[in-house]
Amino acid sequence: MPDEEPRQRGGGLAVVGLWVATRALSMIVLATAERLVVGDVFYYWRKISALGEAGLPGTLREYPTPVVWFLSLPQVAGGSRTGYLVGFIVLMLALDAVLTYALWRAAGRRRDRALDFWLLYVFLVGPLCYTRFDMVPAVLAGGALLAARRRPWLTGALTGLGAAIKLWPALLAGAFAVRWRGRGAMLGAFAGVGFGLAALSLVTGGVSRLFSPLTWQSGRGLQIESVWATPLMVARAVDPGTWEVRYSAFQAYEVFGPGVPALLVVSTAATVVGLLVTAALFVRGFRSPEVSAVGLGLLVLATIAVTTITNKTLSPQYLLWLGGPAAVLLLARGSQGPQWHRSIVRLAVSLLVLALLTQLTYPLLYNGILGRSSRGFMVVSTVVTSLRNLTLLAITVALCRQAWLALRPSRPRVDAA
Repeated sequence: MPDEEPRQRGGGLAVVGLWVATRALSMIVLATAERLVVGDVFYYWRKISALGEAGLPGTLREYPTPVVWFLSLPQVAGGSRTGYLVGFIVLMLALDAVLTYALWRAAGRRRDRALDFWLLYVFLVGPLCYTRFDMVPAVLAGGALLAARRRPWLTGALTGLGAAIKLWPALLAGAFAVRWRGRGAMLGAFAGVGFGLAALSLVTGGVSRLFSPLTWQSGRGLQIESVWATPLMVARAVDPGTWEVRYSAFQAYEVFGPGVPALLVVSTAATVVGLLVTAALFVRGFRSPEVSAVGLGLLVLATIAVTTITNKTLSPQYLLWLGGPAAVLLLARGSQGPQWHRSIVRLAVSLLVLALLTQLTYPLLYNGILGRSSRGFMVVSTVVTSLRNLTLLAITVALCRQAWLALRPSRPRVDAA
């Protein structure tokens, strides 16, 4: 992709050195200050270890069936809890390294700001990136966007795989379909992989297990870190006795008290509105005769951001989803002139701020928002979480606006009389 800004000199060794340094530091932080983030990995281990007794239909019903197969891979490192943890982290590091290598290749085998962004973004989100499997959709979405111009079939396959793992990437098929070149190959690969895995899930787990992730999500309450919980969490910091935070049956901390039912209705309405906004962007993209790399990247990011912000649940690892596509978008930052160059760089900086606020929210200040510390600490943690959510809201609005502008349809030509 053309770029007005000269790329930084530095071959593979420089990139490897940066990757090793930042990831080693993340592992040190994980082993010291942020050890609590490994809890989910041990939960996966318990469920996978009991797979023989519970069977596939009764294992990890909150996730699509292919997730069970994927989470069985770390068992290769041994059946022990520690062995599973090591295997899981190594698997996430490997996926991280794959996208890093792909970005380096796409940048002409040189160090580029896109690479620097990915390395720093993951580091700022924190070691949590390696103790949740959200690295998978982040890398798949980034890889799908990277392949969109030359290998649309690969874009479709990666998107279908992402949808089988996390469901929401299915929306990205609509984003990638706005490009007419390779549309058939992309949609064919998406349908082949997505429906193929769905059929395999049906055969191995049954109908109930196939739809269990959807019923699980529909029954969840208002997660304390979600955008829609923010007003109540702020009110709780002022009046802790009125609202309560409890660990629910859905393995998440949720807020209970006045206003929760109303905000759940609002979040449902927001999800519908978000889908309509996304659909409007897709239609605008279809009307554009040629969607640029910038336009497609912004559309993908807007789709992810809208999906994230309108949901009644918002776990910190969800913010990792934005990192892969944002890094790929940075590769095209100079392809449409200085104005778009500046806009994309500003977006990248905003995302880095978002990543840092996310790590502060969880795990560094999490005991405060749970009310396990002093009142002052609760206020500080609530303020930081609110700032994170406001930043995400501002980024989402900016992405939708920029995607709308970048997808401007061509105007009909009017000949002079």
